[in-house]
Amino acid sequence: MFIKPKKERSKPKPKHSKQNIPKPHPDDPKYVRTKQMAQIGLDKLSRDYVIEHKKLTFLSWDYVTEHGKEFGYELWWDPCDGWFIYDNEEDVNYTGLMYELHEDCSLMYYAYIQDGLEEGVEVNFYPSGKLKSYSIYHKRKNIEIYYEWYENGKIKMHFDDKLKRWFHLDEEGYMLKKAERK
Repeated sequence: MFIKPKKERSKPKPKHSKQNIPKPHPDDPKYVRTKQMAQIGLDKLSRDYVIEHKKLTFLSWDYVTEHGKEFGYELWWDPCDGWFIYDNEEDVNYTGLMYELHEDCSLMYYAYIQDGLEEGVEVNFYPSGKLKSYSIYHKRKNIEIYYEWYENGKIKMHFDDKLKRWFHLDEEGYMLKKAERK
């Protein structure tokens, strides 16, 4: 009968090689440069930068209320399936500009609807009137681009389908979640 000799156990290998890398000292020039570069990138996603550099287009309150229909008053969910936006007056799935107002009559959001589904831009606002989020939909399913900001104007979430990149930050600019798709 053959008996295997016992092997000495070695230290377990770390699951991720990043676990063994010490964090750089905050005064290290490489760390400062990286943090500055990251902050410059985040600044370009801030609400003020996006508006100032006309990266996205927005409609005015007057245009939206004049050319759109209010959800909950003129429009509602389709009574048959509850998924499509339904025009109460014309008895069909709605096509056009839809909006909803806060109690103080400031815009809560507006969105373009085609055959009852979101198609194109949706813009959401805080009760203060500041921009909350901006997204582009295709048949209410595929989001092409998505921005969401904190009320102070710093970026909260960003998704770009062309770059296949998504991230979520806290109010200080620290990464909470990040994902990239192939």
